Amino acid sequence: MKALKETYKKDKFLHHAYLIEGEYVAALPELKVFFKDALKIEPVGNPDVIVQEMETLTIDNTRALKEMASRKSFSGGKKIFVIGAHFFTREAQNSLLKLFEEPTPDTHFFIITQKGETLLPTLLSRLSRIAITQTDNVEIRTLAEKLLKLSPGERLRDDTIKDIIEEKNKTRATLLLDQFVKALHEKEKVTTKNIRLFEELTKCRGYLNDRAPSVKLILEYTLLVLPQG
Repeated sequence: MKALKETYKKDKFLHHAYLIEGEYVAALPELKVFFKDALKIEPVGNPDVIVQEMETLTIDNTRALKEMASRKSFSGGKKIFVIGAHFFTREAQNSLLKLFEEPTPDTHFFIITQKGETLLPTLLSRLSRIAITQTDNVEIRTLAEKLLKLSPGERLRDDTIKDIIEEKNKTRATLLLDQFVKALHEKEKVTTKNIRLFEELTKCRGYLNDRAPSVKLILEYTLLVLPQG
């Protein structure tokens, strides 16, 4: 993601279609920061910024995307599409290929998936590829490490997750829980003694995927059950 920021800062050119290779929950927050800081586009509550996540991108999904892309932006400026998917049907890929062969002016796509090699070579040739590196997770990882060093009471009084709670940011909350799990796995093996903790963290992560989860309650509960150190 750093390469995208530096390239745009240098020449102010935005490709019509990008392939972001990495975890959706890691890439989306970084993209939103890029939209807001570099492009001066508000990513939240903006009808010109369409964000969709799905398990499989189908031909019906791409037809809907083509229809939305053909419409004029509400602001008269850029229209942004962020699409996260684990799998892409061949029909959907061919449909995307046609869309990217004749791109709509001021319309930009950011396709997020873990492995770009699963896509058709012809589609890949139309995409500007960007890999998510470990440095893209530094902020969340640092936050997770800091909170783990505190006692449960100190965590609840700490205001470092205030922004995540106030924005009801499910993406960053999910990423934070992932970092907690990763940190705990690195520190100790999963045993019958602590397996319940990992099960609780998995449940909390699942609750964040509900339609309208309480990010505040889920994070506060997580901070209470996590061990110190």
